[in-house]
Amino acid sequence: MNRSYPRRMLWAAMLAIMLIVSACGSNSGGVSSSPTNPPANALTIKFLYTSEKKAWVEAATQAFNAANYKTASGKIVQVELEVTGSVESVTRIVDGSSQPALWSPASRLVIPILNDEWVQKNGTELVDDGQCKDGVLSPLVIMMWQPFAEALGWPKQQIGWADIAKLATSPNGWADYGKPQWGAFRFGHTHPDYSNSGLQTIVALAYAATGKLRGLSESDVTTAATADFIKKVESSVAHYGSSTGFFGTAMIERGPTYLSAAAVYESVVVSSYSAIKKSTDGFPLVAIYPKEGTFMSDHPLCIPNAAWVTSDQKEAAGIYRDYLLSKPIQEQALQLGFRPGDTDIAIASPIDIDHGVDPTQPQNLLAVPSAATTRAIRTVWSEQKRQVNLTMLIDISGSMKNENRIAGAREGAAAFIQQLAPTDNLTIILFDDKQTILYDNVNVGEKRDDMIKDVGTIVPKGGTALFDSIAVAVETMKKDPTRINAVVVMTDGQDTNSERYRQASGLMDALTGNPESSDSDVSIFTIGYGSDADENVLKTIADRGRGAYFKGTVENIAQVYRDMSTFF
Repeated sequence: MNRSYPRRMLWAAMLAIMLIVSACGSNSGGVSSSPTNPPANALTIKFLYTSEKKAWVEAATQAFNAANYKTASGKIVQVELEVTGSVESVTRIVDGSSQPALWSPASRLVIPILNDEWVQKNGTELVDDGQCKDGVLSPLVIMMWQPFAEALGWPKQQIGWADIAKLATSPNGWADYGKPQWGAFRFGHTHPDYSNSGLQTIVALAYAATGKLRGLSESDVTTAATADFIKKVESSVAHYGSSTGFFGTAMIERGPTYLSAAAVYESVVVSSYSAIKKSTDGFPLVAIYPKEGTFMSDHPLCIPNAAWVTSDQKEAAGIYRDYLLSKPIQEQALQLGFRPGDTDIAIASPIDIDHGVDPTQPQNLLAVPSAATTRAIRTVWSEQKRQVNLTMLIDISGSMKNENRIAGAREGAAAFIQQLAPTDNLTIILFDDKQTILYDNVNVGEKRDDMIKDVGTIVPKGGTALFDSIAVAVETMKKDPTRINAVVVMTDGQDTNSERYRQASGLMDALTGNPESSDSDVSIFTIGYGSDADENVLKTIADRGRGAYFKGTVENIAQVYRDMSTFF
């Protein structure tokens, strides 16, 4: 194999440095990139990986593709990238929608799940864990505002999930620690059905409940004590999400009133120090390494033992993997806040206290449990998590006739309703220049089919009273403090008919201005549908409403609704 080219490696590493800098601002999902103008005899392989390391992988891969590495037979290796969540990547491989020559989830936690599902379907395991190589390392941590962490005893005292559970369930909130001005404890983590960090979080909670570091069994996690511990922490969750990057960005942009803390990767804490200067009211963020133990996200680089991976592709995947593990490329990962997968490379800045993290931690690492145990934890979590009290606000104004937007809206709304749990409560409000309530606080399990049928028959008419309709949705919601209270707004245009609120600022002042009002506990998520939607206004509403903004088109609106379901 033609793998050792010192001059080429130096050139490729320099190119990777420049590309990493330009890639850091990108957070988009989907297929990241295909080789640009690949040579005629190129051997193209697919690399399925996760979004946490997107900037590093994209930059390194562009440099790799430009360097024209060759197999022993002289074929030039080119790499096509596909980015998704760790748990989603398992689904895509098992259902055949993705056939990578190299796969890198965020951690080994999902490897037993993939192998178990593959055995059930095909009779053999797909991935040999022992043959996978660590790509980069980043432990799961609790990211918290520094003054908040100091109130809990950081950095002198070890803090863990038991402390979070106690704070989450205290009726006094931060007042128990002499900080009544901070209000209640608000927590966030990603959805375990889609994201590795969310799955790691709930498995870590199960470990913390049992006091174990390894050997976690199904019988351990199905006890009342484990369920109660998970419920305590989950009771403080403001909402879920699909990526740790979202929580890092949102906490920086919105400050401490958004979340007190979130479960993220250490690399997210490190990267916050380049963004914190842009925050108008935030404090520095620091990493808490749970004293009960945590997971090291090792981003394994695995070549599947699959029929679709030919001998040439296996060789090519090995060449590309070696490139990612080379010292120059590993050092670039370090600059992005990852610990090198190559343990011979010293951990240095920015993995240091000046960036809110401790290179000597974590002291206690958790072992990966069996697929059956992880599934059992997922079941317990679904029973103990905060259920949802949700209002869907759907624009049916006359402009929805344009580009057949109404058809996409029907499909997207139906897909969203299909994703909700049977125990969730749902209100559906249609709006043009007025509001029409289709369902009012109805249990999804009782009326799911009827709801899907009815949103499939909505017709466009009238003007757009966006601001007034959001106010009605929030004010009339039957709020439940034990549930996640949220409004999901989909609109394709600008407000033309509101009478109470003429501007988004006035609307949000009214809804969020009084912290004691139950209206302030409602998160608002917005979808700008089509080119006529006012993106700036919808982003403002989502930011001040402590939700998220999504951009939708006729082609992707159904997927946008599905992506939004990860927050619940």
